[in-house]
Amino acid sequence: MKTEQVDARRPVRVLRTEESRLRHSFHTWGEMVADTCGPLHVYRTEPGDFRGAIVSGTFGTVQLAAVKAGPHSVERTERLAGKVAFAPLYLTFVLDGEVQVSQGERTAVARTGNLFSHDSSRPFRMSMRRPIHMVSVKFDHRLVDLRAGLEHPLGAATWCGAKGASALLAGLLRSAAPRMTEFDTSIADQLGTSVASLVTAVCAEKLGAVGSDPTAARLALLHRIKTFARARLNCAELSPGLLARSHNISLRYLQLLFQEENTSPALWIRNERLGRCRDDLADPRAAHLTVANIAERWGLDSASHFSKLFRERYGLTPREWRRQSLSARG
Repeated sequence: MKTEQVDARRPVRVLRTEESRLRHSFHTWGEMVADTCGPLHVYRTEPGDFRGAIVSGTFGTVQLAAVKAGPHSVERTERLAGKVAFAPLYLTFVLDGEVQVSQGERTAVARTGNLFSHDSSRPFRMSMRRPIHMVSVKFDHRLVDLRAGLEHPLGAATWCGAKGASALLAGLLRSAAPRMTEFDTSIADQLGTSVASLVTAVCAEKLGAVGSDPTAARLALLHRIKTFARARLNCAELSPGLLARSHNISLRYLQLLFQEENTSPALWIRNERLGRCRDDLADPRAAHLTVANIAERWGLDSASHFSKLFRERYGLTPREWRRQSLSARG
């Protein structure tokens, strides 16, 4: 395996099959895929030399991986799925080629210009019968209010990459793929924020197509409620009562929806606000704001109460977290 060194301030790594050892290159490719995506069976589908490259890195709360490779297949079996500690969701844009992805009872085909998703916490198979060029977003299930290991509409789903939020995400990934090694940490974080927002919007389309399944309907409603709330975290008026009224449900039913995730609407709102404060405190662009300013901008008006809540959740005071985070950024 060949790893290219990049500037330490740039959050990416480049893996390539060694051209000088072509007869071993497919074995090398299997190691590269497993190193990037976790344990998988990687199968050869065509004879001859095999070449491939993966550029991957962390961008804010998501990871991106640009892949160029010859024809092959990958599979995560039930046994391998049980061995994975962190198994994210994937939303992938096909720049060139064709991918067939199967998960559960669904099989989908994504061609050039399409997006497709799969859940690596559950068994799946992906086949590329000709050379492939694609860029994947890897993200935690919590970004779209799902739980790992459970069936949902994002297993083997496809989108046209030419409409609405899908077109915006496809355009962003198409532009970012060849430039991933150029971004320093601050730009990478901003890119990650944009990608995460568009991923949420794109996935909402599938998560809203619930049909008659009552479990899927509850998940879709909860996702809409959380999306509504996240857009209003800076409003002091945001409350469980407002969420219930805005979605024409009772406060009791709202509490039951959140109870399925072992939390309550009020606690969820508070933790989301604390998370936004935590991000701002670690952001050099917000260094001119006081701790009280940051608390207020996310609907937490009492600085002393905010400091207590922050310490209870993260084990540090806001000032300690800010000092530690900004120091780590150099």
